[in-house]
Amino acid sequence: MQKNPVVDSITIYPIKSLDGVSLQKAQIGNGGSLIHDREFAIVDGNGKFVNGKANALVHLLRSAVDFESEIISFRYGTEEAWSSFHLQKDTTAINEFLAAFFKMPVTLIRNTEGEFLDIPVQSGVTVLSNESLKTVATWFNDMDMEETRKRFRATIEITETPAFWEDKLFLEEGTAIEYKIGEVTLYGISPRARCVVPTRHTQTGEVLHGFPKIFAQQRTKNLPQWSTLSDYDHAYYLSVDCYIPPTEFGKWITVGDELAITGKKTLPTFM
Repeated sequence: MQKNPVVDSITIYPIKSLDGVSLQKAQIGNGGSLIHDREFAIVDGNGKFVNGKANALVHLLRSAVDFESEIISFRYGTEEAWSSFHLQKDTTAINEFLAAFFKMPVTLIRNTEGEFLDIPVQSGVTVLSNESLKTVATWFNDMDMEETRKRFRATIEITETPAFWEDKLFLEEGTAIEYKIGEVTLYGISPRARCVVPTRHTQTGEVLHGFPKIFAQQRTKNLPQWSTLSDYDHAYYLSVDCYIPPTEFGKWITVGDELAITGKKTLPTFM
C-alpha cells in the first residue's frame, strides 16, 4: 500500500523576508495562515514592503523574535553581536536601527491576520516536498539542500514522496484540490510562481546568474507525467499555494501529520 505524505517540517517567517523559525507544531490563526507567520513587515516611507524582491539588503540582515518576552533582535550578517529591543517599549529604537541598516526611513509594522503574506487568504500556507528541494539543489553547483530550502521559503515541507509530488495539489485555474493534514482541511489553489528572490544567496545576496532559465529547463525536464504545470505559462514554479477556510481556524498542524487528498472543488463554491 502506498504511503500518504507526512509533514516533515514547519517553518514560519515572523518578519516578512527575514529569517525563518522551525516549529514542531503550528496553530492556524484567524487570517487563515499560521500564527506568527509574516506577523511583522518593514515598510518604507511610501508604505511599500522592504522585501527581497525590491531590496537585496534584506539578505544581509539576520533576525529573531521571542514572542513570549516580546523581544526582537537583529544583527548584521557579518557580525556576531545582536541588537535586541522590546516590541512595545522600543519602537523608536527599532525603526532607527532598521533605518540605519537600509539607509532610508523605514518602519516595522504588525498584523496578526496574514495581511503581510505575498498572497493573503488564497495562500495561507505553501507546501513543498523535501525530495523536490533535494532535486532542485542538484541543478546548481553551489547550492545544498538547506540553502535551497531558504531560497524557496515554504511553510510546510512534506516527506515520503517523490520529487514534485506536491504538483498533485493543484489542477487548472479555477479548480482547487481538497486535502487534509491531520484534522485540518486545506485547498491547493495553484503552483507558486517564483520571483527574483531564489536567484540570490540567502546570506550574501550574491546573484546566481541564469537561475530562472536553468530552473525552468530542469523543471520541465523533470516534470511528472501527470502534472498540470505544463498548462501554465512557464515552468518557473515551485511549491503550492494553499487556502485554509475559516472552519479550520484554531486547529493545529503538527510534524508527523499525514496528508491525504480528499477531492476537488470549484473555487467560487468556498472562497
